[in-house]
Amino acid sequence: MLGIGCAHTPQLHTLARDWDLRGDRDRQDGVPLWFRGRKLSYAELERERAAENLGRYLDMATREESLRRSFAAMDALHASFVAAAPDVVVIVGNDQKEIFSDMIPAFAVIAADSIVNVPRTSEQNARLPIGIEISDHGHLPNDRTIYPGHRALGLHLASHLVRDGGFDVTLCHEKPTVQDDRSLLFGMPHAYGFLYKNVMRDHVVPHVPVDVNCWYYENSPTAARCHDFGTALADAIAAWNVDARVAVLTTGGLTHFVVDEAWDRMFLEAMRTRDAKTLRALPQNELMAGTSECKSWIAASAAMDRAGLSMTVVDYQKLYRTEGGTGSSCAFTRWLPAA
Repeated sequence: MLGIGCAHTPQLHTLARDWDLRGDRDRQDGVPLWFRGRKLSYAELERERAAENLGRYLDMATREESLRRSFAAMDALHASFVAAAPDVVVIVGNDQKEIFSDMIPAFAVIAADSIVNVPRTSEQNARLPIGIEISDHGHLPNDRTIYPGHRALGLHLASHLVRDGGFDVTLCHEKPTVQDDRSLLFGMPHAYGFLYKNVMRDHVVPHVPVDVNCWYYENSPTAARCHDFGTALADAIAAWNVDARVAVLTTGGLTHFVVDEAWDRMFLEAMRTRDAKTLRALPQNELMAGTSECKSWIAASAAMDRAGLSMTVVDYQKLYRTEGGTGSSCAFTRWLPAA
């Protein structure tokens, strides 16, 4: 009865003046950047995009207005969530070696009675890239917090997805945790924590995290497979023999770490118009780096289409941090039953 899509970039919880911490890294560290299906150096990227004059978006007033509008959009999503009053939530998110490390499933369901979220340790903070720790307040609690899970629905979803949906799903009876010296987090990935704090806020209801492997490409499902998974997920929810109001939330994307407004507009329009052909045909080389999180959106969009809900775009913002267009794009959408 409700769907929500929300960006979760750390830039949203970083002061506008501090975007340059990551911007300077983009310019200097030499890590190739994905743009329109190709890997480019920063110098190549800036030359290719010179005609767009993206430097005009880097002033503080523009940055702060983008943040203001983004938070207004999240306020609107929160209001929709409260008004819908769901009994249970399914979150379609992704992990970045925060809860999975040595074993990375293509699809996973966490069926637990409770979900624990905690702040990072000082050791974990020391392992983070520059500019990440200062944004943690946007998705991590100040102290250990326990959120309600929904074990019964999680078990049902996993069973239905395997037996009727044709998906080999990893079933987690508790939240996985990376415990070794590579651990970045003992709590929940920011894909989920961002929704706890910015959409559900103090209305966190029993929920089931459903993880789609977007980041680790060796076994990351294709766009078409993610679309099929979303359809199967909607069927599994519909087959749950409980009288309950269910919301499906997703998070991440859109294009980053290089913002491509034209691609984002295409993607949003394809979801809005239920253009499954376009969504399913998106190639892997356009779904790399942070843009890979659009696979979670594809799954959620397919689920909403199957349930007969219609999408509207609440807002779309571009958070540029360099002249080459690095940064994050932010989309805020909701799906509601047709009037």
